[in-house]
Amino acid sequence: MGWLGNLIGSTDDGLIQNGLLGRGEVIGVDASGMTLQVGNGLVERKCAITLNVLLDGQKPYQAVASQRVQEIYIPQLSSGGAVVAVRVDPADKTRVQIDFATPAPTVTLPAGEGQNSAAWILENGKPVTVVLVASQPMGVKSPKGDDVQALTLTVATGVETPYQVQVGNGVPASALPLVYPGSKLHARIGDEPNEVVVDWAAGAVS
Repeated sequence: MGWLGNLIGSTDDGLIQNGLLGRGEVIGVDASGMTLQVGNGLVERKCAITLNVLLDGQKPYQAVASQRVQEIYIPQLSSGGAVVAVRVDPADKTRVQIDFATPAPTVTLPAGEGQNSAAWILENGKPVTVVLVASQPMGVKSPKGDDVQALTLTVATGVETPYQVQVGNGVPASALPLVYPGSKLHARIGDEPNEVVVDWAAGAVS
């Protein structure tokens, strides 16, 4: 894509066709004053879209996609929580374009290392009980292949003062019957208060 294409925010067709497919979580949208309308088509505005980029087996990172977006989609992208498909240059992962023609894929997160891993926390962490307040699928899988859910938990016992925390935990299919508001579960805490991992294998608190 040449300098004129960069100036007006043209989509990099080569990157769209050949780039790595990933998942992009929209963090922010900076809309410029540059607009373009071809014939009777929809007005497009050049935007700088900050994304949290997730690729299979790799640590998430931030990148900025600079491209034109149909104006009708800008409020949706700016509303918070928007997720899109992205194409990433394998030779330069800072080069990212949103692929509006492709659904956002499900990606597999990398395994944690040492004391940051769920496995380490389950084996060595402090035992607590938690109460599930809410859950929501995150569109990603754990290294074990389990669907990851965003869990809002109240850490109820095993701590000096109960508190609420939001975490992403892999949930095995066998544990789905335990995922409902008010469910009381065994869990473990790592070195930090937000390092909470539910021990699905231990079942519900009796």
